[in-house]
Amino acid sequence: MRVGLKCWGWVLMVFFLAGCGGDLDFTVRFDAIEALRTEDRVLVESTVIGSVAGIEYTAQGDYRVAVCIERRHADTLGRESVFYIDADPHKPGRKALMVLAAPASRDPIGDGETMEGTAKWAARIQHLTRRMENAVAGVADEIDRYWQDLQDLPSSEQARRLEAELDRILAELKRLSAAAQRHLKTEILPRLREQLEALRQQLSLPEDGDQLDRLEDKLDRIDREMQV
Repeated sequence: MRVGLKCWGWVLMVFFLAGCGGDLDFTVRFDAIEALRTEDRVLVESTVIGSVAGIEYTAQGDYRVAVCIERRHADTLGRESVFYIDADPHKPGRKALMVLAAPASRDPIGDGETMEGTAKWAARIQHLTRRMENAVAGVADEIDRYWQDLQDLPSSEQARRLEAELDRILAELKRLSAAAQRHLKTEILPRLREQLEALRQQLSLPEDGDQLDRLEDKLDRIDREMQV
């Protein structure tokens, strides 16, 4: 049955991307899609460069977002581009696939490839890393806004999402510059610890305590593994 689901998923993605015509078409993988929908826009800053062609939930429990990028914008998207989901700034109530673009001149994205998506605040960290900015207030605000977005979810789901983000930080930690790691240590980790303590006040079952202890262990591991 799993094989059948996988094959059907590929059929769906081929179907979604077949409508791209001469455009650049590829897939972005996300753990969660935050209410993103088909036909939502793909944006680089305020410029529309394409649209979401389709979304598939896979047997592995993640999402594959098929995107069509207008061919005239393809040169702006290299493999170091960062993809995340956020509110569409010009369409209230809708989401957009946002891109922190990296030029394609050295390593372009090819048709049919699969790229990794990231959380919006993690994307902000990468943006700061590239530009070597010293101001981190925007990053902390992103953490706060991300947490507010989760408040309508059950506490157990909030804890699961937080753990997924900690896992992503651990996976990306070695690629962050020393400046970005300092930002992470002084601004981001304290916010995440505050969120963890808030969850401790809401969750009371024994198994909840085990999960929260695991989250705290991961926060401590991030702190230890940083080189600053």
